[in-house]
Amino acid sequence: KIVNVNFRSHSGILDTAATVLQCLFDAFPDSAKQLKKDRGLFQGPRPGIFHKVDPNRLSTLVSEKLHGIIVLVHDNDVSRWKRILGGYPLIYGIREAKGLEFKRMILLDFFIGLPCSVQKPFRDLLLGRSTANFNIRFPQIEGILKLLYTAV
Repeated sequence: KIVNVNFRSHSGILDTAATVLQCLFDAFPDSAKQLKKDRGLFQGPRPGIFHKVDPNRLSTLVSEKLHGIIVLVHDNDVSRWKRILGGYPLIYGIREAKGLEFKRMILLDFFIGLPCSVQKPFRDLLLGRSTANFNIRFPQIEGILKLLYTAV
């Protein structure tokens, strides 16, 4: 029997993860086994989005007000962000953090870290404007969606 009640995450996170999975299955139907949508035991806040946050302000936030928050970035950007955020120690690559659970986290620069060649097609997919044969024309986006799902 498969249980679809998630005891660790709230609905805000689960709904975000389900949206990422729906994009994955719409564009790449054979990419993973499709299960029923997970349900949370309680409502929680929807994840927020910061746009063009000043690194100095972010450094102050993570070291003073959000102390203990986990920052996830693309694996190859970990040392750069540790330097930018003044040596803040709780910065992990997405793959490095896979399987770990955090109460609070910031996913930083995910879309900026994508190759330029896939940024527009990725945006089109998220906005429901993908074209026929999307999975054939942009196969690398399958892995990017799976990485985003892992981060969420």
